[in-house]
Amino acid sequence: FIDEKGLPWMVFCHEWVQVENGEICAIRLSEDLKEAVGEPLLLFRASDAPWATSFKHPKRTSEKNYVTDGTFMYRAANGDLLMLWASFVNNVYAQGISRSLSGKISGPWVHDETPIYQNDGGHGMIFKTFENNLMLTLHAPNQTPNERPKFIPIVEENGKIYTIKNANKIGAKKPLI
Repeated sequence: FIDEKGLPWMVFCHEWVQVENGEICAIRLSEDLKEAVGEPLLLFRASDAPWATSFKHPKRTSEKNYVTDGTFMYRAANGDLLMLWASFVNNVYAQGISRSLSGKISGPWVHDETPIYQNDGGHGMIFKTFENNLMLTLHAPNQTPNERPKFIPIVEENGKIYTIKNANKIGAKKPLI
């Protein structure tokens, strides 16, 4: 991630197998990307999101296994800084969105109430098609070796991201398709 001053950051996860309640962190990098500058910042924990639930794993007995995975930073057209990241809802992989209230990597971060996708997919990214339409891409299902790329048309309105299906439900503008 390149911040408002043009400085590079690495956004990463401390996963549930390391800390039980997965963490998303950021650390500033040198301009040549060769080393870290300073200490990592804890941005938030998985359980901070209202939609994330504990991950049940047969080899772990803790009820605190919250997953953080696959971060992707996105600057919305209105300037809002969004982060896509994956976790679980009732043991099903899901893609959520969090937003920085300050517009900076340091946050504070707030979380959308519900995931944008919760049908066993994650590691999402946003891109524009050659026709300038927004797409969310992620892998689904979250089952090796069956993962496949999935492409979902989305719309952005006032810093919020909606799938076309959900945008139609709330009356958001549709992109040209």
